[in-house]
Amino acid sequence: MLLPALVTPLLHRTTLTGLAWGKRAAMVAGMAAMLGLGACGGGNSSSNSTREQAAAKPANDSEAYRFLQQASFGPTPKQVARLKEVGYGPWIDEQFDALPALTHVQTVEASAAALNRSDSTRAEDVVYSWWTHAVRDEQAQLRHRVAFALSEIFVVSTSAVGTGRTVASYMDMLTQKSSSTYRDLLEGVAMHPAMGQYLSHMANVKADGNGRVPDENFAREVMQLFSIGLYDLDDSAQPKLVNGKPVESYNANDIKGLARVFTGFSWMWPASKSGAPWWKCFWRSTECYEPSIQDISPMQGYTQTHEPGAKQFLGASVAAQGTPDPEASLRVALDTLAKHPNTAPFISRQLIQRLVTSNPSNAYVADITRTFRQSNGNLRAVVKAILLHEEARHPAAASLYSYGKLREPVLRMAHLLRALPHTSERYTASGAAYYAAIDTSDAASSLGQTPMRSPSVFNFFRPGYRPPQSAIAAEGLVAPEAQIATETTALGYANFVSNILESGWGEWNATTRRNDVQFDFSPWLGKAATPSDLIDTIATLMLGHPLGAAARTTAITAIDGMPRTTEANKRQRVQAAVLLVAVSPDFMVQQ
Repeated sequence: MLLPALVTPLLHRTTLTGLAWGKRAAMVAGMAAMLGLGACGGGNSSSNSTREQAAAKPANDSEAYRFLQQASFGPTPKQVARLKEVGYGPWIDEQFDALPALTHVQTVEASAAALNRSDSTRAEDVVYSWWTHAVRDEQAQLRHRVAFALSEIFVVSTSAVGTGRTVASYMDMLTQKSSSTYRDLLEGVAMHPAMGQYLSHMANVKADGNGRVPDENFAREVMQLFSIGLYDLDDSAQPKLVNGKPVESYNANDIKGLARVFTGFSWMWPASKSGAPWWKCFWRSTECYEPSIQDISPMQGYTQTHEPGAKQFLGASVAAQGTPDPEASLRVALDTLAKHPNTAPFISRQLIQRLVTSNPSNAYVADITRTFRQSNGNLRAVVKAILLHEEARHPAAASLYSYGKLREPVLRMAHLLRALPHTSERYTASGAAYYAAIDTSDAASSLGQTPMRSPSVFNFFRPGYRPPQSAIAAEGLVAPEAQIATETTALGYANFVSNILESGWGEWNATTRRNDVQFDFSPWLGKAATPSDLIDTIATLMLGHPLGAAARTTAITAIDGMPRTTEANKRQRVQAAVLLVAVSPDFMVQQ
């Protein structure tokens, strides 16, 4: 059920897919404003200013909210208070020092048990776990937020990986490695069975001399997407030009050489199956099948199928091996990728994009690249430098029209859930600490995005995406998240928010006859009679500050035109205020 009371005051009787709210033009204009704020970033940077930011505290709630939009899944009063108490640097340290309350594997196992299933193989289990950790795990918000950022660089998807439990384990690995080194992370990615299945280097075998050659899929993507990128880069992640053209960072021979490295790795050989022939464990046949361990354990090397010949790639080489040694070959390959001059700027820029702004200045990227190298790729140090950088904390006013980033749909939804009081029957049920979340992939009626369900290894959107025929493209800027932002998704998101505020969200409970998540609007019913007070209170709750003057005036006028007599009227007014903030550029664009 939508919010019928919003139709007349906001749409002036213009129906918008049945949605009750503001002029259709106002909605599209708000979305256009959201898309137009691509992102860039002026500002200055230095190690001194970073140290000053580490010791600084937010001057007000607005500054605290801004930081927490970058460093968490959404501000909460508890996190705002803690951040203002201890300051930016100590808050980051606390978050990295803390471990998650539960692992993703534990959560999917809990949901499987609660539903009386013997395993946790469904993709839905991962959806449950992702939302549960994003919304509820206060002590490790930064770890989870960085892990999500990493998951959109080192992509696997439940659409192509065998079990939900395997993807949950991959998420745990990213969460754990979020404070490790890039080199450790890359090994975790390369050897995880989720990635082995997704990019087909699991059970990759050596050439047989009869035309069969090693699978090259992972060898290509580990360079293109996970480490060095397509072209030689300077320290600000800009392509180096020779005769006006970029220079390719690798070629077909490098792919072939690395493909030979990634042979011989397959399912873990459990100790309980030590008597089984090696090949039964390599292929995980019935005689060597122990998914409770194998699905979540790193792949292991099998000498019998590893390429023993010499391997050359990216100027490095592995000498021919009398006895095939897959682990030794792997070490050389990963060390080479981690130390490549492209890796620091390539990864640094993408982490800035995922956390702070789509178009960081060259100086910003170069500063983070320097931190990456000086710390030997320590991701904790890199993330801290990103969040404390002057350009992140105090972007130059002159660049604000193009600074920031469009927030992807699942981040907006997570923020909404963290901001509004609500209940989840599944989360509070005995022995079942998880949200009964649902797939949100449908663009017309939902978010157009489901966590860990990317349509390809290129993520939901590309880091260099430019909306065609747009002001963003004309100015040479990028807006990655705009790749999944269309008029359909804009209206779908508005309808989705309207629906969940009225009817709740999540799986339908046949016993209670309602959706799992139900919102509580009682704290603001007393303000429903005064639209200005109501919209200011809701905006401050969700944004840390009131709406801009134009949006605020539109919202007040819309709510003022709604009935106010009954308790149902009051609830609808509160819902309208939340909806108007949730679809505002202030909420959908992170600046």
